[in-house]
Amino acid sequence: MTSPRARATHSVIVSGDTKDAAEGAPGNARMITGAFLAPLSFVALWLAPLPLEPAAHRLVALFAAVLIAWVTEVVSVAVTALMIGPALVALQITDAGTAFRYYADPLLFLFVGGFMLAEAMQRHGLDRRFANAVVALPFVRGSAWRTQAALVAAAVIVSMWISNTATCAMMLPILLGLPGLERPESRREKDPATGPLLALAYVCSTAGLGTLIGTPPNLITTRLLENAGVRIGFLEWMALGVPAALVLSFVAAAITLRRGGASSAPVSVQPMARAWTRGEKVTALAFVLAVIGWTAPAIAEVAGASFAEAMNDAMHPGAVAVLACLPLFLVPDPAKKNDEGEVPPVLPWSVAVRIDWGVILLFGGGISLGTQLERTGLAASIGRWVVEATGATDVWTLSAIACFATVVLSEVASNTAAANILVPLVIAIAQQLGVSPIPPALAVGVGASVGFMLPIATGPNAMVYATGRVPQTSMMRAGLFLDVACLVLVLVLLRLICPLMGWV
Repeated sequence: MTSPRARATHSVIVSGDTKDAAEGAPGNARMITGAFLAPLSFVALWLAPLPLEPAAHRLVALFAAVLIAWVTEVVSVAVTALMIGPALVALQITDAGTAFRYYADPLLFLFVGGFMLAEAMQRHGLDRRFANAVVALPFVRGSAWRTQAALVAAAVIVSMWISNTATCAMMLPILLGLPGLERPESRREKDPATGPLLALAYVCSTAGLGTLIGTPPNLITTRLLENAGVRIGFLEWMALGVPAALVLSFVAAAITLRRGGASSAPVSVQPMARAWTRGEKVTALAFVLAVIGWTAPAIAEVAGASFAEAMNDAMHPGAVAVLACLPLFLVPDPAKKNDEGEVPPVLPWSVAVRIDWGVILLFGGGISLGTQLERTGLAASIGRWVVEATGATDVWTLSAIACFATVVLSEVASNTAAANILVPLVIAIAQQLGVSPIPPALAVGVGASVGFMLPIATGPNAMVYATGRVPQTSMMRAGLFLDVACLVLVLVLLRLICPLMGWV
């Protein structure tokens, strides 16, 4: 999730997990609260006699104001993130070169390339072709329940590679168009679409855990761990991300689909009959090139190739993501010829530029803030306080506390903001305890995708709620149960996988 809000509409969804089309504005009361509390907390902490170094003292005031602004969304979370760099400079916490460098962090371009690939997929219908192909499989057709389950499974696979919200936007009309999910004539009747809609929303969030580009907290977590001297590559993340995505998505779908009361009427969904267009072929080629580039260095390293280190340096995930998009801009697409006879490329720049730059700013601002939390010693000071307050003494207790705090925060704030706030703190706490920072940081990164109770919690939640066919009470009941179940499952997966990967 990345901070959409409940008054979602059926407007165009572009790339990234946060879009104006899906977010709307937070309630006036919430905005007023944020507008009052953010500056008040800044001034109060600025004047408070805290036992901190001057830079850390100024930073704690800024950190509190940013946290409140992100949670209440008094302004867009991207606007808040954009202000972090200038504020760090104005408050003399760091210099301008350091404050702004993270807005062009190398890993940030992994999102830029991934968003452009997703834009091309949506422009040419490659994502919809895949979804239709799945629900038209021979062993799926003819059963309403199997069709719904297949559509949810397709959402899981797609959401590992493109935006959670974009995946939901793509699948939503297909799902609502299935026979047996018609709106009931009376409000007293149980809506058969409620369960499938909840399943779709939830798996779009959990499936994003599968790859580094699936959802922003994944990349934020690995980037902040890299600051702490720990490097987790694309395939290494998948060793945890794919099992987490599959297990959590299965549990979410199993719990919610049974609530739908799927009709037993035969269902017939046909695959797309048209031939593959040049746009689809080139987009598929670009996607395959990106996946090969992301995974090849790790495969070479596992194989013990002598050139593995050089390949790893040359094939940075961000560089691969952007270079893989080059065919999209070079190859002309006759099918999109305009009235003047001009033939645009598969992905014109005018379309590519629509990617969610807000997520990019949020990523950059969050990394800049997190870095200063570490460099000023503020994270270490907060870490000592948390250790004393909670009595945490080992890595798994810390991981459990971190995951719980993340799940709670992600219900009311963007998952990207939650990761930006909590990952540097838990890394500092782990360093205070003298334990590995990887499990607690991963507990935050994975836990950030576990937010199921409220329409404001995730983009997919907001979208399905906006259909008017998911009562908030139903979402809260199912979401609370899933929050608890997934919290336990995340900790179990970390306990199993981290030792196998040598991360403890």
